[in-house]
Amino acid sequence: MDPREAGEATYLLANGQGKTRANRQGMAKPVSQWTLLFLSAGEESLMSLMARIGQRTNVGQEIRLADIEADAGFHMGIYECIHNQLSPVTMALSLKEYASQYYGAVGMEWLRKVVANRQTIASTITNKLAEFTSSVAMPGSTGQIMRVARRFALVAVAGELATQYGLTGWEEGQSFYAVQVCFRAWLDAFGREGNREDRAILAQVRSFFESHGASRFDNVRTPNNEHLHNRAGFYATDDEGYRVYMVLTEVFKKELCLGFDPKMVIQVLLNEGWLRLSPDGLPTHKPRIRGVGTPRVYKFTDKI
Repeated sequence: MDPREAGEATYLLANGQGKTRANRQGMAKPVSQWTLLFLSAGEESLMSLMARIGQRTNVGQEIRLADIEADAGFHMGIYECIHNQLSPVTMALSLKEYASQYYGAVGMEWLRKVVANRQTIASTITNKLAEFTSSVAMPGSTGQIMRVARRFALVAVAGELATQYGLTGWEEGQSFYAVQVCFRAWLDAFGREGNREDRAILAQVRSFFESHGASRFDNVRTPNNEHLHNRAGFYATDDEGYRVYMVLTEVFKKELCLGFDPKMVIQVLLNEGWLRLSPDGLPTHKPRIRGVGTPRVYKFTDKI
């Protein structure tokens, strides 16, 4: 896939609705709609694909196309068990051979069974979805995590129904187990604590100060240092010797907020106690700096 189209394609597939287009008379054409669980078997994650053209993924894309590391951790690639095969390679070849002979057969029979039993299995499906979700998502998990967990739950329950109908040869619970392993692999990479987007914002802001904190900030007592290039702001030193940074508004918007809504960044930083409000309750300050005037700045606390 063209990296320039990957992000939009993720939204398009997951949101279940095509673009609105007009016909020759200027009237809106009927919009294509679908309900789809999709899988990409590419060797490259969406994040890596988009990074090739200098784009970053956002959380909405990451939860719509959940990236699962294809390594089970048993030195056999994606496999935990190779079922009496000689090696992971022969296991893969065996799967390929049987899949080429029987693909689609189980799926069609599964659909027939589901349709025939649709009146009686609705409550079972609902209960099983809740059971799976509660088994993988801790109380207090973010909405982002819960959304992905519910999608994994659909796969787990579909597998358990297939087993119940005698279509898999698996023991009861095997489908749940397999999907739980995949979900936890995704969750380990995605992160369990807090909102993913909030964490990305904090990491970006912290990285900015780690990279530029010693090189792009003027001492507020002796500003206009001729050796300082591309000034990002000013700093003062508190009673304990820590630097308190004041970032110029344009630098804040263009560099610290790169890829994010500045209003959202401000709120995240305030929630974390990284930004200090002015006496009138605004996120920016206007300190009087000798030889500079009263530039508008964002004042950071020592919590960064």
